Amino acid sequence: MFSTLKQHKVIVVLMIIGLWCGPLPGYAESEIISLDSHQVEQSAVSVSEPEKAETVQLDAVVVTATRTDTPAFDTSLPVNVIPRQQIEREQPISLGDLFKRQAGVDASSTGPGIVRPMIRGLFDDRVLVLVDGIRLSEQRGGGNHRLSIDPEQIERIEVVRGPGSVLYGSDALGGVINLITRQAKVEEGRGWRSQVSLGSGVNNANDGLEHTAHLQAGYNNVNLFFNSVYRNTGDIRTPTGNLPHSFYRGFTLSGGGNIAWPQSELALSAWGTQADIGVPNRTAQESYFQGEVQVMVQGTYRRYEIAEFCPEIKIDAAFQRHQRHMHLLNPDPPTVDQEIFLNINTWNLQTQANLTWGDRHRFTTGLQCFREDATSTRERWLITPGGWLPRPLPGVIPDADRTGVGLYAQDEISLTDRLSLTPGVRFDWIRSACGELDSHPVRATTEDDHAVSGNLGFLYRLTPNLNLVANVGRAFRAPTLLERFFFGPHQETVDIGNPDLKAETSFNLDLGLKAKFPRFQGTLSLFRNEISDYIIKQRTGIFDPASGLEIAKWENVGRALLYGIETEGEFALGGGVALFANLNYVRGKDQTASTDLPDIPPLRSNYGLRYERKIQPDWELWTEMAGLTAARQGKVAPWEVPSGGYTTFTWSAGAIYRQNLRLSLMVANLTDKSYHDHLSQVTWLNEQPGRNVRVNLNFKF
Repeated sequence: MFSTLKQHKVIVVLMIIGLWCGPLPGYAESEIISLDSHQVEQSAVSVSEPEKAETVQLDAVVVTATRTDTPAFDTSLPVNVIPRQQIEREQPISLGDLFKRQAGVDASSTGPGIVRPMIRGLFDDRVLVLVDGIRLSEQRGGGNHRLSIDPEQIERIEVVRGPGSVLYGSDALGGVINLITRQAKVEEGRGWRSQVSLGSGVNNANDGLEHTAHLQAGYNNVNLFFNSVYRNTGDIRTPTGNLPHSFYRGFTLSGGGNIAWPQSELALSAWGTQADIGVPNRTAQESYFQGEVQVMVQGTYRRYEIAEFCPEIKIDAAFQRHQRHMHLLNPDPPTVDQEIFLNINTWNLQTQANLTWGDRHRFTTGLQCFREDATSTRERWLITPGGWLPRPLPGVIPDADRTGVGLYAQDEISLTDRLSLTPGVRFDWIRSACGELDSHPVRATTEDDHAVSGNLGFLYRLTPNLNLVANVGRAFRAPTLLERFFFGPHQETVDIGNPDLKAETSFNLDLGLKAKFPRFQGTLSLFRNEISDYIIKQRTGIFDPASGLEIAKWENVGRALLYGIETEGEFALGGGVALFANLNYVRGKDQTASTDLPDIPPLRSNYGLRYERKIQPDWELWTEMAGLTAARQGKVAPWEVPSGGYTTFTWSAGAIYRQNLRLSLMVANLTDKSYHDHLSQVTWLNEQPGRNVRVNLNFKF
């Protein structure tokens, strides 16, 4: 262990330079990747070989970058891929544990149950989260709301860093995260077939317990699946004490199936989660989302080989319902009991056609539609010696709805064997409307937003193993229902919406390299993203008499500029040993006020050494030592407090027997370090868990 954080940073930079410089003189031919469109599963992703537990997945075939099956190495966009094998090895308590180990990706959290993904310094409604290609409707902006997908539901995660409005519309200013869930395998065969997987895990940092079950079954050309997850955790134990109200108690169920016949496939799936989710609060006696429910039902139809110029069409339809119930008994001893209810229904419909023109053009065109409805009620009681006295309050939002339509077209052009261009254009129209609500400060109104987005991707094959990539694009984000029409408390402020908000627009540039050698894979990206009409919650200096919290209002404040660098690499040393590292730096500025933007991650690096080997035909063993170093963040917004740097280490190991029995062990924060994550919304203590031992056992039969 090195004595200072500065020494750690120097070592990490040298490791990354070494990873990149080592393989560059070689010019071995790249590996051939094959893809048969009929073998694409419900997740729309397949690879020529089983995915390995590599930190850089350039061999993986991804769909999120172009909405077509393309190897990550052959896209102009920077892409992260987190396969199922990596999820199983890292045993994440939440998705934030996975994001923090990725280049260009991070997470803002308020305890383990509340995670807000971040890409290149942007989060909440500036990062578009998809589930199986459908936007996850959660209206996360403004408060500490959970990302409702459990890691055990996920088959793989694809992250596109940089604006994705051309293919996905509003909210993709920072990038796109596609959570591809575990689905029924597309198989055809006579008779019955089935596989069952059972698992359990424990960890000591919050007395966590989990149980999982997964079933795959099929008969002839019909395939089914069922998945269940149960989690129960207490409050996080930190080296300086417990983090109050950081518990989680809940379960998730999912299931569905598909039927395949010549040139066609129909799939249906559904999942639902219900949980009590603690919201850390140092003064409240009780602070949690009580019985929060999220449900999603989705259907997908695919038709293949329709004509020589039309290899595939796809239709997706989905319904989502999100029920929030915030329970706040405040302070301790209690004087006020408050219950906030918010229900959001969302309908999605999208169609897509993949077209070709000779060998040089691959078109992707589509139509996307959505509608969101939001309703809310709020209850409050004063606790007095004489009993509970009702003090009614208006709901946090009047009855409101948002409707959107988007049309897009993109062409992947192979100009030469070395040079490819990917131009794209999109038009979006979004209407937001709300009614009247007694005692609510936001008036009834209807607001329209529309925008044209464009993108041009560039890929030049310097060698068979090295690609030069660049992207330039315009993206936009329409204000959410909560930003326009909300009125009520969040964790630190009482927030008031602004119906007159203008849509944000951004102009993005990025330049990068992708390297894929037999023993080395790596990426390097430089980016610049300028956002106009940037929306923030502006504190007013006025305090709400009912709660005592300061009132904040959403406002367009001017221009924001974010720029930075991301690099990652993995080098196979031989004998089953691999060295890996990544480095991330983001700088965020409010150009109008000449100040720093809030919630910008510090310089951060992950690095480590992995060993994995097959022992005889039946056994596979692996172990890994990984470190995470974050620098001090002193470039903060006027109301923020600088945070110190830290380094933590994680050791993990596992064994797999005949692909049926898997045992995993992980010790996170080996040195039991007390530290604060700059992106955490908990600011009154060093909130991160102390030394945490996790054990997981899984059996398939």
